Amino acid sequence: MHTRTPPEITKQLVSLATRVAPGQTPLYVPVHPEPGAQINECFPNVEAKVQRDGGAIVHGWQLWEWPNVLIEGEFHAVWRSPGGDLIDITPKADGEGRILFVPDERRTFRGVSIDNVRMALRDDLLIHHFIKISEHIVKVMNRGDRAQQFGYVSVPADEIEPLLMFQSLTGEMLRRGLRAHDDCLCGSGKKYKRCHGKLLAE
Repeated sequence: MHTRTPPEITKQLVSLATRVAPGQTPLYVPVHPEPGAQINECFPNVEAKVQRDGGAIVHGWQLWEWPNVLIEGEFHAVWRSPGGDLIDITPKADGEGRILFVPDERRTFRGVSIDNVRMALRDDLLIHHFIKISEHIVKVMNRGDRAQQFGYVSVPADEIEPLLMFQSLTGEMLRRGLRAHDDCLCGSGKKYKRCHGKLLAE
């Protein structure tokens, strides 16, 4: 994935915000990582911050953009300071200095993973396949008791490896700017839509 914080709020992002949190407006929130906070652990990070310094946890969705490919909402939490300011205290792997955030008072974190909500930015078979594969991977990773597990989750190879292969293939083709009518990167010499694209559809 090559997602980033969107540089501006577009109509598509407003549409995604309406989809994940009806009636809410996306806003930019500064990132000020809290000492000791862990990457990708926003919920315990904010809960610990509230215990130390007061304020409150605000659940919602962090909006990401893969330019010309897709946008997505990731379930997230930020800190509301006692003065009312929203601050993302969770460090970002890519060093983002701000995020685009949509508050969602309807949801709270209950220890179960919530999948990202994805929206294609153009009508392209590769993008649609990448989104469907990504959604299915999350379902497999959270099947049964796995939904309550954190960190390393053991999944049978025959369940997950084919999906990861498809995700890697479609993701790399999108990264290169290829489309479904281009040659499949598997090296078969066939167009993607008649090769792995056909296999995935079946």
